[in-house]
Amino acid sequence: MTNVMAIHKTKVLTLIVFLVACFSATEAFAAILKQEVAKTHLRWNVFTEKPNLIIEKRGARVLFKTLNASLYEELRKDLGSIRKLSRYIKRIDFKGPNPKTNVSVVEVELANDSVEMFNFYRDRDQKHVFDFWREGEDEKALKEQKISVLKPTKKEEKQKKLPPILKKPEKETPKATKVVKKKTVIKNPEYRDFRYGASFIWDYEPFGPDLPETFDIRTKTPEHFYPIANRKYEKDDKEAHLQLAVNLYRKKKYGLMYKSLKLFRDKYGADTEVDFIEYLKANAILRDNIAGGNLEPVKMAINMLSSIASRTTNYDLQKAIYKYLLTYYKNNKEYVEALSIAKVFYVNSKENFDYEESSLAAEAILFNLSALNQVDKVSEVIKEKTIRKIIPRSKLLAYELFVNHKLGDIKKVISLFESNVKGLAKPIAASILYNTAEAYFRKAQYDKAITLFDDFISQHSYHSNASHARLRIAMAFEIMEKDIKQTIVLYKNAINRSQNQLVSAEARIRYAALRSVRKYKLGERDIENRVFLDIDENIRLTPNHKKLLWLVRLRSFIVDKNYEKGMTYLAALPLNSLKKVERRVFEADGAEIVYGILMRDFQTSEYAKVVKAWNKYKSRYVRKVANDPMMNFIVGQSYLKLGLYDGFDEVYGGFKRLSQSPIRSFPIWIKRKSNENSAVMLAELDVAKNISLKNWKLAKRGVNKIKKISGDANQVNYYSGIIAYAENNYRESATYFERFLSGQKERSIFDPLQLAGMINKYTDSLYQLGKFEKFQNVTEAILSDTKNYAPENPFMKSMRERLEYLSLEILAGKGSSKSWVLLEPKAKSFLDKYKNTDYRGRINYLLGMSLARNNKPAEAKVLFEKILQDQDVPGSIKELVRSELSLMAIKERTI
Repeated sequence: MTNVMAIHKTKVLTLIVFLVACFSATEAFAAILKQEVAKTHLRWNVFTEKPNLIIEKRGARVLFKTLNASLYEELRKDLGSIRKLSRYIKRIDFKGPNPKTNVSVVEVELANDSVEMFNFYRDRDQKHVFDFWREGEDEKALKEQKISVLKPTKKEEKQKKLPPILKKPEKETPKATKVVKKKTVIKNPEYRDFRYGASFIWDYEPFGPDLPETFDIRTKTPEHFYPIANRKYEKDDKEAHLQLAVNLYRKKKYGLMYKSLKLFRDKYGADTEVDFIEYLKANAILRDNIAGGNLEPVKMAINMLSSIASRTTNYDLQKAIYKYLLTYYKNNKEYVEALSIAKVFYVNSKENFDYEESSLAAEAILFNLSALNQVDKVSEVIKEKTIRKIIPRSKLLAYELFVNHKLGDIKKVISLFESNVKGLAKPIAASILYNTAEAYFRKAQYDKAITLFDDFISQHSYHSNASHARLRIAMAFEIMEKDIKQTIVLYKNAINRSQNQLVSAEARIRYAALRSVRKYKLGERDIENRVFLDIDENIRLTPNHKKLLWLVRLRSFIVDKNYEKGMTYLAALPLNSLKKVERRVFEADGAEIVYGILMRDFQTSEYAKVVKAWNKYKSRYVRKVANDPMMNFIVGQSYLKLGLYDGFDEVYGGFKRLSQSPIRSFPIWIKRKSNENSAVMLAELDVAKNISLKNWKLAKRGVNKIKKISGDANQVNYYSGIIAYAENNYRESATYFERFLSGQKERSIFDPLQLAGMINKYTDSLYQLGKFEKFQNVTEAILSDTKNYAPENPFMKSMRERLEYLSLEILAGKGSSKSWVLLEPKAKSFLDKYKNTDYRGRINYLLGMSLARNNKPAEAKVLFEKILQDQDVPGSIKELVRSELSLMAIKERTI
């Protein structure tokens, strides 16, 4: 039996020696150095296990140390056979095994101080990587190099091989030979332009690149990175005791595990294997928590892991804990703690030449700095040489775009993107697409913004900022006045698919403004869209959202001509809390509301109300915006109508001071005259004042002044007609008024009193000239044209009443059978329309005459008797009635 055991041991030892020999031979064969020469750097790949080679950098010297003689010989052989590049390497010395330490050294002397060396170990390839580059000289080449090492397409390769004559010629921009002015085409004539809708636009914040998650923290523990291995239980009782705890841990008998570990500490001391025990406990707590359905890590376990990482010398254990903690703090948005962990992780990974993990740690540093809005620090970090080596260049570009965006250098953002976009592989990083699209939007390059926002949505539809991108596309369409139907669909899409309450609220406000404020003619369905302005009270609107909502609500009052409600709403807004430029938008709309109130009252001849509203609002709104000639004109006219000449002089003086300033062109909610001219309107006010004061000579001078400064002589005709009538020159008066009426290209008289006065003077001139036929025709035309114009205005009523009365007098004056037939129904209509007319007695007399002439003597007699009994009828008319009754009686006797 003893011999058998001896033979068995001998076989085992022989097998072990054989395996070791094979391993050594394999290692010697695999320790090969491979050199790669690039435009920007020199790379050495040394294929060996990590512990076999130790690297030290001392100034301009790099030392490669190893205890493996075979590896040393292989390195010396390969380094002797490769092509030397003097721009990086000056000399390579080989120092064989040291007699005392058995350490072999390969000493590489760098060409000069500008040469830098960077190294890391790639586990999956089992190789050390050494990069040599020259600081400064290769920087330009580094920048010019594409971010992605994508190979050119077959089409591009073919294009490169073609001789110059066969290449497709580039499209040349045709030179402009003649400038042709074209009429502005309004794309959506049924709508006002974008400025009249939800016109406030604010910047959307850029976001930095995301930190990739390597595992799901809700279902995994640090053991995912650093498994709990078996102990060497055969070694001694202490190891066997720990193995028992490990077995209990694996069987999820955590209570027995804790008791076992307590006995271990009592027996061997609290400091014995403390890191292993605490790590085992922390994982047990986390596993038990996950098994219980609670996917949030327990804070106590996190504290235990942090303590282990801070004191352990086991780098692999420390690395596993740091990777777990980074994910935990990121998910909990504890960026300060995450940044602290990332910094320590980065330093330790570099000390252990673990550059793959250094890359992760560096990204974590950048991510957490970005989350803390420490943009300057991010800018500093991405400029470091080591960082630029270990982080992918596409990720560096993403951070560069983010930093420049946050610093407000939008041009740099666009420039960086355009210079690198061809090298970006799809899917392009979310932050690159979104941040560049937002930069284009801010620079009003809306077509490019739409393209990138659309790419962002198609490639990253899950992203929380997809809602912002959809709304930005709809806004760009609206700003560029693209097809309204498409814009409406885009807004609906932004509303329905938005998962962000604030974005959804903004989309609703803008949609309501487009449908119910910008549109000229509103239908019921358009008005219904204002329900979107009723924002849920649970949504906490930002100041930007609030002022946008205020603006759209205010403008809805203006569109509906609810000027008093609009003014009340505007007065309730905290305008002083807004920026000056924002406050000016509300004040300009307020000035339009004031104009609406003034014009409405002016058109109803409520001159006192005009003056009252002017004095109430002029300081608060009107004088804070640009000159409005029409507003000043109607206020001046109102003062004149009331005979308040001091007030008129004040308005005239203020208007004159503003006459040289630009005329307000936006916003214009209420249509003005197309030919507004401050100088002409001032001259008109001057003429109107002199006419009011009956200063006819001064009025004539004013008319001549208007004629000189205005290219339109039509207003000259109007005022000349007024002056001629005042001087009883009816022929000239009629001529001037006819020129005025026939020469009007657009409405120029807005005051019913002024219009009624002008018509009265014109028709009276015709009447005085005996042009009765013309008077009849003009009267019929005027009564027809003014039927719906200010029907309740007393001056217009009086004018129409007078014209109809004179028309009846002319018919009666003709005395023909036909005229009496026409007179009867018109007289009845007149008495029915104007029940309280001062002409009642006279019209009743004419009606009685028409009845008598139309063979209705009985009806005529009844009417005449009523006239005689009416005490309000003048005596002269009663005398005419008695004469007519006598004549009728004589005729009856004769018969």
